Formats: sequence, C-alpha cells, structure tokens
Amino acid sequence: MIGPSMKRHFPLLFLLSTLFLASGCAIFTPKPPLEYRPGVQVDTLSAGVSLSITKGEQGMGANGFLLYQRPDRMRMVILSPFGTTIMETVVVGEEVTVVDNSKGVAFRGLLAELPQQGQGDTWRQARWVMEVPAPGSSLRDGTVERTSSMGLKERVTFENGLVVVKSLANGDEAHYNDYEVVNGVPLATEIIMYSHDGGRFRIKITEPEVNTDLAPEAFTPHVDNLTIYPLSALQGKQ
Repeated sequence: MIGPSMKRHFPLLFLLSTLFLASGCAIFTPKPPLEYRPGVQVDTLSAGVSLSITKGEQGMGANGFLLYQRPDRMRMVILSPFGTTIMETVVVGEEVTVVDNSKGVAFRGLLAELPQQGQGDTWRQARWVMEVPAPGSSLRDGTVERTSSMGLKERVTFENGLVVVKSLANGDEAHYNDYEVVNGVPLATEIIMYSHDGGRFRIKITEPEVNTDLAPEAFTPHVDNLTIYPLSALQGKQ
C-alpha cells in the first residue's frame, strides 16, 4: 500500500532516481565476470527503467525511460500503464526541471537550491553513489576504506576491478548488480540502495542502447502551459 508520506515525497524520490541512473552509467560489477577494456565508459545511454521504493509496509513502483549524455545531461520520464507521461525530470549541468503533468506544474532551479534537510538531502546521497573510480582503474579484488571527495569515510568492495558494494558508517549501502557489456562497454543494469532508516530503493535498466546519437532537443523539457515554481518549493508543494 502506498502511504500519504510516500506520495508526498515522490517527486524528490523521482529526482533522486534520475541522479542514481546517471551513476549507473559509471558503476559496474560482473555476473559472471565480464571481459572489458579498462577505461571504457558510457557517453550516451537510452534505456527503459523500472523503479521501486519500499520502507516498512509502504512501497511504490513505476516504469519509464531514461536518456543520458555525458557529462551532465539526463532525462527520465515516468509513464502511466497507458503510455502517457506522468512525470519527468531533466538535468542539464546543475539545472534541474521536474515536471508533474498530473498537477500541471513544474519545478525549475539549481540542485543547490533544494532544501538542505529531510528529503531535500537525497540528491547528496545520489552524488555519493555516483562517485566511483572508472572500471579497472583501482583495486581488482578486495575491500578498501577511503575518504570520498565529499569528505565521507566509506568502504568500497571491488570484484574484477569493478565496484560491487559501497557503505558508510551510518549504515547506508549501495549495491551494483546484474551487468552486461553493451556495445563494448560494461553497464550496470541494477542499482539498489539500502538506507540506514530502513528504506530500499531499486532501479533496473532494460533494453539499453549505449553510445548512439541523441538529439540535443531530447534534453529540453516541455513546460508550456504549466505553472512553474522554483526548485526550492518542491517539497512544500507536495
């Protein structure tokens, strides 16, 4: 059952999922061990996505599609069972636009304008998940403790030169599973984050196309006839 609090925070969780999926373009793990050329990376990605969020007895899920272009362009669209757009998020550099078609509103601004506490802090968790070394550029097998560029002390486990688990002292964990080599590039097709407060966030990528051409207008949000609020109002308007 989807509780009121889950519905209220869905736009921010949706923004988090967009940032997570950007990390999926850079985080990999083998099953079975993959053969890949160290240093290869995803420059563009288009794929279907399935999202699920659970905490306690509450949960919700959605399906849609993702577009990504290195280094900083992302678009994720959530679709209804009938194929119409319910919500979409577009990230270009530090600018974010979240469109809620069901309410006829959009939120636009910079990532730094999100509330500093509560659900507004979730994008920083996504940044932590995104921060990993390139495939094959660090430890091949084993676990290391290090301090991230965000100043967080973390434990990172590698297999076959690829990150498989990251964890923080507070209990947050990120797991990177189910990998494929697509167009010569290793690609994570599942990312799961377990939060210290009992939440679970899962993203599954399907039918990926890697390093194909994407039109620049693919990252232009459509906000005609919508009421636009600053991104900092996102939490308060839900």
